[in-house]
Amino acid sequence: MKIPYVLTASGAAALMLFGAGAAYAGPSGVPFKSAGSGTETSLSAPGCQFTPPGCTVQSNGTATSSHLGSGPYSSTLTVDWALATSNGAGGYCAPASGFGTITAANGDTLDQTDSGTVCEVGQTGANVPHTFTGTFTNTGGTGRFATASGGGAVTGGDDGFGNSNYQETGTISY
Repeated sequence: MKIPYVLTASGAAALMLFGAGAAYAGPSGVPFKSAGSGTETSLSAPGCQFTPPGCTVQSNGTATSSHLGSGPYSSTLTVDWALATSNGAGGYCAPASGFGTITAANGDTLDQTDSGTVCEVGQTGANVPHTFTGTFTNTGGTGRFATASGGGAVTGGDDGFGNSNYQETGTISY
């Protein structure tokens, strides 16, 4: 004999409160680290440093990140060379901002924004390496990172020949 299951009001409330199909709630304010390397491509026309809004580059590669494992990353950064100041070595530093996505080993994504300063290493010239120092903010994503927040410090750069890298240290909640 089959016994019918009757859902009472208190049973329904318990299911809602304790998670029948509840959204994933991950850790809050825990340490986060990420490091990646890849290739960098200019998305701007030659001479972009002389026109607003500046020069935009895209970096694509592989990252290893706490809470995500290893997977691809993609970031875009725009440097406003119109606001450049001397780096003290014959080159320049300028404000930069952008956004990026880190993909977890399972396909979930973490979206971020970046803001900071790009500096030429040494004198201005062809194939000059650059450094980036700034902050990142986690702005959501997909899967378990849909509501991600937190942030911290980011550093990175390029070698002047199309190779790029970054390192992040901060916190994440998801």
